Amino acid sequence: MAKLYFLGNTTKVQMLGIVIESDGHVAVIDGGSFGDRRQLEDLLLEINGGHVDAWFFTHPHHDHIGAFYKILRHSSAISIDKIYHHFPSLDELKEYGSRHDGEIALWEGLFSRLEGDLRDKVNILNEGDVFSLGKVKISVLRTYNKRILDNFVNNSSTVYRIEGEKSSALVLGDLGREGGDEVKEKYTPDDLKADYTQMAHHGQGGVSRDFYEYIRPKCCLWPSPDWLYDNDNGDGFDTGPWHTVRTREWIAELGVTEHIVEKDGTKVIEI
Repeated sequence: MAKLYFLGNTTKVQMLGIVIESDGHVAVIDGGSFGDRRQLEDLLLEINGGHVDAWFFTHPHHDHIGAFYKILRHSSAISIDKIYHHFPSLDELKEYGSRHDGEIALWEGLFSRLEGDLRDKVNILNEGDVFSLGKVKISVLRTYNKRILDNFVNNSSTVYRIEGEKSSALVLGDLGREGGDEVKEKYTPDDLKADYTQMAHHGQGGVSRDFYEYIRPKCCLWPSPDWLYDNDNGDGFDTGPWHTVRTREWIAELGVTEHIVEKDGTKVIEI
């Protein structure tokens, strides 16, 4: 039986981490932020002795690549066969992405490793790539489009469809409205149909309502800590600047009643 682990957050930081286990093989998508390293490392050691066949990434924000980066720097217990991504270049990230010194330093450190000692493990993803992991198929539906400069790093997200014998999942990363519109233009609703849909950009400020109406989610995977899920800036429900509650309203209007939320801890899904 194949399993998808939708990781809960171990700090107050939003994050995205997915682990897939099938027939003795393991893949990771993103992995979480810096503080999620221990959780991820412990899980990988438990399910496959720390061996990862393939590590896939959506985009290079710290809450998606931080745990991986910490494992690279501090753990010799985790072995990784292949690394897959389609990131913008370091120069593009510096020009159009974050101006935050910490994020830039993280990118510089990451690219130094990916282009240095890890280069023989690194593979650049292309739309249409398909990977087999035991009985699970991982398809690349969309990669970075350099023509989309709005919401640049989030819209560089790679989109994956995971298909097992029992169920399927759509992984959107932090895809924004523009990236979502691009995906809608390329694929039919049947192409994007999945039993589980990861809510873009932690459930707020991501793809449009029209996108969710187009794909009609069955069960939503929310990579959202409690404060973000409830839009609580410390003054109570829906008092913050985030749009998560609006997205929850959209999804309710579409008749979706099944939800798995990061704040509730790691959940194991049979795929």
